[in-house]
Amino acid sequence: MNYDFLVVGAGPAGIQAAICLEEKNANYLVLERSSKINNHFRNYPRHRQLISINKRFTGSENPDFNLRHDWNSLLTTNPQQPLFTAYSTDLYPSADSLCQYLDDVVKSHGLRIKTNQCVHNISKLEDGTFKVTTESDTYTCKHLLIATGGKPWYPEINGIHHPKVDTYERVSLNKEEFEQKKILILGKGNSAFECAEYLSDAAAVIHLVSPRQISFAWNTRYVGDLRAIRNNTLDLYQLKSQFAILNATIKNISYSEQAEKKFVVDFEFTLTPEDPNNTMAYDAVIACTGFSYLNENMFDTNSIQLEADPRPILKGKFPLITTEWQYAHVPNMYAIGAIMQTVNFKKNAGGFIHGFRYSVKTLIDLIFHRDYGHTLRSSALQNVDEVRAELLRRVNTSSSLYQMYGELCDVVVPDREFKTFTYYYDLPITFARNYFRGASIICLTFSIASRTTDQDAFSYIPVATPATPELSVFIHPHFKAIGDNGAEDNLHLLENIDIEWSDQNLHIKPLTEFLSTHLKPSKVLAFN
Repeated sequence: MNYDFLVVGAGPAGIQAAICLEEKNANYLVLERSSKINNHFRNYPRHRQLISINKRFTGSENPDFNLRHDWNSLLTTNPQQPLFTAYSTDLYPSADSLCQYLDDVVKSHGLRIKTNQCVHNISKLEDGTFKVTTESDTYTCKHLLIATGGKPWYPEINGIHHPKVDTYERVSLNKEEFEQKKILILGKGNSAFECAEYLSDAAAVIHLVSPRQISFAWNTRYVGDLRAIRNNTLDLYQLKSQFAILNATIKNISYSEQAEKKFVVDFEFTLTPEDPNNTMAYDAVIACTGFSYLNENMFDTNSIQLEADPRPILKGKFPLITTEWQYAHVPNMYAIGAIMQTVNFKKNAGGFIHGFRYSVKTLIDLIFHRDYGHTLRSSALQNVDEVRAELLRRVNTSSSLYQMYGELCDVVVPDREFKTFTYYYDLPITFARNYFRGASIICLTFSIASRTTDQDAFSYIPVATPATPELSVFIHPHFKAIGDNGAEDNLHLLENIDIEWSDQNLHIKPLTEFLSTHLKPSKVLAFN
């Protein structure tokens, strides 16, 4: 069976890809290993509460603006399909609601998904196409989109794989098993705190451990770091109620069935490595240490060589992909979904539905532009005033640029006389630089200024002023003028508490002057 596109995995990313491919009348099929779509969210989070915002009321009727605060809806094309906000009234909804929503999306769009198709092998043939083998069938395709999600990952710790060590994906949900127990949870991320909170009214003592201090999302502005919805148990720590946070490396985990507390754990504390009190005993150990997205076992190593991203922060858990989401050295094979976050790791929302829904759409648009002659999505604008109006509209409503800041951008390209302009939407910044090389362009994205993480987020004194808007630590519009000689000029619009950029003096006037400088034939002088 031959297709132009095969998508492996029918989670949110695979479904988003199918929606885009269906809209383009593509010859495609989605393969799902389980008997039902969206297998990940049928199992995770274990305790079912999502940390993705479901904000039903924003004060706006603009659908694009509202998606800035609806983190669960896909970019659907059937007007009869309600957004996710119709499925739950909770700000942090249940994963069960997301499963029902995605089931309905698949049905309402008539997406071509084949379940019970566990992929055993993927190889690349001599003609450049891919052969995908499942338990029951063999498929070939020109373009392969990998949306398989992650599998549990564990650090190299002696004893961590002992069968009595519990893990996030299999730990019992029966609280009675943990009553009066002393528990060690490995990890300090959202899944670790999810387990800690669930067990806090049953366990006697809970410790959480990892080598590094907690990264709070309110400090880092990264949605994947520890969220406030997950950290209620920190009260128990600060108020000394049998809850502790340990900054330590675990040297060894040993287990004895005969001991009163069956686990003995040896620590090396990060801040006090010479501490002699470095061994503690526990009734239970639970590893909540994250996921790996490499999935090497699916691939024929003779024809496809996957490379792990070498950056230390990624710990070998992600494949190496390009800034346009293609697997390194494997043309026409693309990573979609959570893997996409590596392009701008721990910055924007690329690893989550509210981010990768846009990356997936942009990726498919780029493939169709490159291989099928489709034009890039754009508008024709007749003068600089229309350019300014469209930029301001996007600044104040766009969800794609807002969620995928620093990675996706809009691009304004003038004609040779700078009389008319073409406005392109939602392009990867690196793609735009290369595609429009030699032309003078204006790029719009969003950005945030860095802030040291040891500063308390709630006592931080803003330093950005109308004269220094580039120091804005909250998300704000960022314009780049790139000349035909490659030189750059930048304009930041000052952060705004209501995330609105419509003030005449603070926002509109600086943008007007910026465009006046750079959107004219003598623009090269502006860069010198």
